[in-house]
Amino acid sequence: MPSEANSTFDITEPLALHGGPKAKRTPFPSRKRHGELEKRYLSEVIDSDVLFFFIGSKVFEFQKRFAAMYDRKYCIACSSGTAAVHIALAALQLPPGSEVITSAITDMGSLTGMLYQGLVPVFADVDKHTLNMDASSTRRCVTERTRAILVVHHGGLAADMEAFLELGRELNLPIVEDCAQAYGTKYKGQPAGTMGAISAFSLNHFKHITCGSGGMVITDDDRLRYLASLFLDKCYQREEKIRNPFFLAPNYQMTELQGAVALAQLDRVEEITSRRNQLGTKLNHLLREISGVSPQHVPAGCWHSYFLYFFKLDLEQLGCTAREFATALAAEGVPNEAHLITGGRPVYLYEIFQERSAFPGSTYPFGSRVYPAGDCPVAEQAFNEWITMNLFEHYTDGDIDEIGFGIAKVARYFAARKVVPISTPVVSAP
Repeated sequence: MPSEANSTFDITEPLALHGGPKAKRTPFPSRKRHGELEKRYLSEVIDSDVLFFFIGSKVFEFQKRFAAMYDRKYCIACSSGTAAVHIALAALQLPPGSEVITSAITDMGSLTGMLYQGLVPVFADVDKHTLNMDASSTRRCVTERTRAILVVHHGGLAADMEAFLELGRELNLPIVEDCAQAYGTKYKGQPAGTMGAISAFSLNHFKHITCGSGGMVITDDDRLRYLASLFLDKCYQREEKIRNPFFLAPNYQMTELQGAVALAQLDRVEEITSRRNQLGTKLNHLLREISGVSPQHVPAGCWHSYFLYFFKLDLEQLGCTAREFATALAAEGVPNEAHLITGGRPVYLYEIFQERSAFPGSTYPFGSRVYPAGDCPVAEQAFNEWITMNLFEHYTDGDIDEIGFGIAKVARYFAARKVVPISTPVVSAP
């Protein structure tokens, strides 16, 4: 336990909520995400007087380098991670009304493009130990209208791609990987994003690396690459110098300014993901010694890049709610959230799906599809049991010791409170 590693840790001390000292004794170090290389590349763009990607150089250089990082033939950079998922799905050219199966625990960025394409989201439940979408549940979701599977690698941990690829081959369904939270993540030695037909990444402010907002898709497929490049750019065939769109497409271009920052950020991917893996592995070790909590399971052969850190509460043993635990832990100086990151519910319980209100005055594209509570019981229960934290790469080993101590201290308090017998008052007979 953390108390064994540092004599200043005493898990019997009062909670900070009750006037005791905070478990987080020292402040977190400051974080600096951008520096001289970003400034240099941005300056070069300004000096070039070209901000449009197609006649610039930074976006093309970024695409080339990112494709090489993942040993893919092609990378198409775009304006956001949401745009990247939209592009990946649009490149499949699925007809409206097609069903796409994805995870019940994800971000709306996985779903927005789906709806705009007239596709119908179908939600698979998650594995109770990893929170990634479950392949067995996915199989049960398949209907005659299923046309693709969008596999989300949630929080930096790879989903069970072997099972999903087998399902895709069996049913002739393309597998799209949503890697918005999965830089550096590996599944049995293979990088997440290199196993499906096409994969989407995000450069949103909150991701491992960022250019404020941006994204990209990668693929080895020539036709998917071509269609993705058209969908990015209003279906203008700039490579052939033709402006004659033959399908509906938005403008999801990445600017040279975004490309400059993204290009500089590539130098930090390995450093960031490696450090987060070290910190997450260390915290896992500490939490395994704390009664009443358990870290997210990392299957054998998987390498976690810890976009987020999750741990599960044994509510019966602790006798508290996730919200109560999170409040006590935050008071100890450890930032955290109960109920995960998607608004306290699986995404299918959002109003847009409950009311089927993607477009005004219409239930398009849902058709007869409804999303009742109880569809994904493991996902629904997860919001009552799991705590979410950030493990930033600038954290120190000492920070992890103090975080572990805070969790141990809070867990001990609630477990001890639960087992204290409540005396029954003696009532005199009248």
